[in-house]
Amino acid sequence: MYRDTFDHKGPLLYFINYLGLKISYYSGAWLLEFVMLFVWVVLTYCTARLFCRKLPACVVAFLGVTALFGCYCGGNYPECYALPFISGALYVFTDYFVNYKITNLRLMLCGGTLACALMLKPNTISVWVVFSLAVLVQAFQTGEIKTIPRFLGFFLLGFGAVLAPIFLYLGVKGIIPDFIRTYFLFNFEYSGDAGAKSSLWTAICFVVHEWMLPSLVAAFLWAIQEKGKGNIYWKAMAVYLILSLLMSGMSGNNYPYYRISMIPCYAAPLAKALDIEYDRRNTHSLQLLAVVVAAVFAANWYTPLLTAVNQLRHTTREIDLGDEHHCAIFQLIEERTTPEENIIVYGNEDSFYFYGHRFAASKYSFQYPIVLMDEEIRAEFFDDLDKNHPKLIIVQSLWCDDEYIQAFLESYPEYELITDFDDYAVYEYHGK
Repeated sequence: MYRDTFDHKGPLLYFINYLGLKISYYSGAWLLEFVMLFVWVVLTYCTARLFCRKLPACVVAFLGVTALFGCYCGGNYPECYALPFISGALYVFTDYFVNYKITNLRLMLCGGTLACALMLKPNTISVWVVFSLAVLVQAFQTGEIKTIPRFLGFFLLGFGAVLAPIFLYLGVKGIIPDFIRTYFLFNFEYSGDAGAKSSLWTAICFVVHEWMLPSLVAAFLWAIQEKGKGNIYWKAMAVYLILSLLMSGMSGNNYPYYRISMIPCYAAPLAKALDIEYDRRNTHSLQLLAVVVAAVFAANWYTPLLTAVNQLRHTTREIDLGDEHHCAIFQLIEERTTPEENIIVYGNEDSFYFYGHRFAASKYSFQYPIVLMDEEIRAEFFDDLDKNHPKLIIVQSLWCDDEYIQAFLESYPEYELITDFDDYAVYEYHGK
């Protein structure tokens, strides 16, 4: 990874997908994702229970799942796998501030979850940044500064326990420089390319489309009303909501799945609000909860739920993405190439390698948007095509008129157009 195949995601995502392939080629990754999302739902419920009774806590977990359907986008994103780590850390921090409960094991788990999130996607670490500072502030305010060395020591122990085997693997393979160049330097360039105005606008869009605004208002209200240690927690929660929002939109792209990492933000403010409204002696509260659940189900569950089930059904079948053009090209790949021959997809659609059972002719199996930010990558990609002459070149319609791929195809008359759909053009190499 990083040296032989390019993706600017964290190494933990590579390991998860590798393990998924070993479990089952077509459905192993989805099984792992289901398990991790189930853990996230349980942790969301546990966090909500720190503020409210069982029924409102179930509603909070239900609303979290509903929010996920709105931005799931087929899954297998680092944000999905980061959810249990974010929620686990949030539970540890919340239980510390609410019940003053902390153990050495929890400190290690908190550090370990930070390492996992960092090795998935670096902009998912808002909860650790904000609440670690909140713990430090509280320690100074209460005169408990002597606890900080123990907290920090066990936190770093858990952090190192996760990072050590990952960096040992990268070191043994000799790919630490490739990892740094791809995962850190390229991602900084990727985010910096958006600019502050674009990132801020994306964050505002997230506020409009999601429940961040009411959660943020609720956090500020609790910060004003709560006294003592609770006051620090809710101030930190408000800052966490804002920072999480900004970091989710820092690339300037309004991709729905970027919002997944913000979903854990809802748990505590919503649980606190539902606890105030819910009263066993007042049937109106139960009626209100029933209306809220029914409204959310009707508005947000029906279509997204069917879509998610449909996506899962197709992704676990061998040669079926629900698109006749995809199926035809998968079949074409297997008929026109041997397992030893490479292909390339020009654009951003790696499913053709996966379902066609063929390797890419370049480490850059997808090119957009990465070549828009790095001309060296574009040059390296076309050097790979010059050397390897992929048996098939599949060009997505969005890039069919791209001057670079057209210039390459014109320079090699051995490439013949064999299929031209509305959305894909397929070229076959007839040279030696």
